[in-house]
Amino acid sequence: MSQRSRVVVALVAVSLLGMAACGQKSGVAGTEVSTGGATGETGGGEQAGGDSGRGTGAEPAQHEPGPNNTSGVTDSEIIIGVHAPVTGASPLPQRTFDIGKDIYWRFLAETDPTALGGRRVRVVFRDDEFNPRRAVQVCREMVENENAFLLVGGGGADQITACAKYASDNGVPYFSAGVNEEGLTDLDTYYALSLTYAQQAPLIAQRLKDEGLEKVGVLIQDTPSFGDYHDAFVQAAEDAGLDVVADESINKTASEAEALASIQKLKDADAEAVSLITSPVVYLGLANGARNQDYQPLFIGPGITSGLNQVLQFGCPATGNGEFFSPFPELDVIGQLDPDYVPAYEQFGGGATPDDIGLALWGLNKGIRAAFDLAGENLGRAEVMNAIESGEAIDTGVYPAAVYTPDDHFGGTGAHLLKADCGTQQYRTEEQFVEAATDE
Repeated sequence: MSQRSRVVVALVAVSLLGMAACGQKSGVAGTEVSTGGATGETGGGEQAGGDSGRGTGAEPAQHEPGPNNTSGVTDSEIIIGVHAPVTGASPLPQRTFDIGKDIYWRFLAETDPTALGGRRVRVVFRDDEFNPRRAVQVCREMVENENAFLLVGGGGADQITACAKYASDNGVPYFSAGVNEEGLTDLDTYYALSLTYAQQAPLIAQRLKDEGLEKVGVLIQDTPSFGDYHDAFVQAAEDAGLDVVADESINKTASEAEALASIQKLKDADAEAVSLITSPVVYLGLANGARNQDYQPLFIGPGITSGLNQVLQFGCPATGNGEFFSPFPELDVIGQLDPDYVPAYEQFGGGATPDDIGLALWGLNKGIRAAFDLAGENLGRAEVMNAIESGEAIDTGVYPAAVYTPDDHFGGTGAHLLKADCGTQQYRTEEQFVEAATDE
């Protein structure tokens, strides 16, 4: 496998942790709630108005249990379905993902066997091949053939959006790291566990202002899914008094020549920083192109995948000027924030070294466990969704807290700022739990 191909493989996995999309608010992190659970049947799940299954809060419940409300829940297990790209244009590092995808659940079963009503969580995974149609197909398979109780979206905004629409049509809860907002805002069963790209735009603009940078270039991967970030960042830059001196798009499979041409335009515009949202492979091409032209802007953006350590391991020293906001912190501080992660990985990881992809998955799964706990003894699809829409924070100590209401399923409240360190070939956590501005 070429270095370029291995880089792609190592990068999109992190998006799996995050989970999907839109939101506001601010917050910090803490611990989980109590255990809970109930016996279940199999099936799908519909939703409508109603007043059942409410966790807390005074508003009436929005989701009514359907005939398949407890599909994937039995006396002994809960089934979770996850899709992400293993093959295609942006493959997931399968070995790393396979190791990390259920370490939290195995740790929970051993350390707290009465959690979730004594049930174990079984993770079912499908390769969506970086294709939206394929994503819908595998999500349908996991729900209808594997009885997945809920779905989790991995890498790829287009695939997340497509599968989330299927899930909403069938009353199935769907979680992902924050990505685009377009196409997800009106989905009744979709929940973003971290800030969307657009929500991060003011954080990025403020960071540039704090660092004394004024001339900014914008470089966005040419896909409709990233349009809302583009517009949000341009507005945030204007509000912060920054000068957008270049505004470019780039193909998601950009050639070396296209990457060099984009870098030349940014250099000619004298951009001191580049607000970037592309695949990690395109980012590596851009960073190397900039280095070859003796051009050293700050690359900054929202990002799960571009903030992975493997970007630095393959890309340093060219990627040494990168800063990215992330739902999860890096390995340099996780021992302080969650001392269970490294020992659990060492125990259940089959001898593999704990990494940040595993950390992303660990935080993601802790968030899902907290959602289950909020539902209490009635562990059904409607009960979980009604409980988390009560305004009670999902607080894991890894991701910033997420808070949902019936009208707002974009629960992210903040992010961690990661800064490249080519000396160690790892990102360091520059700032923890940076709060996003609220609309209030």
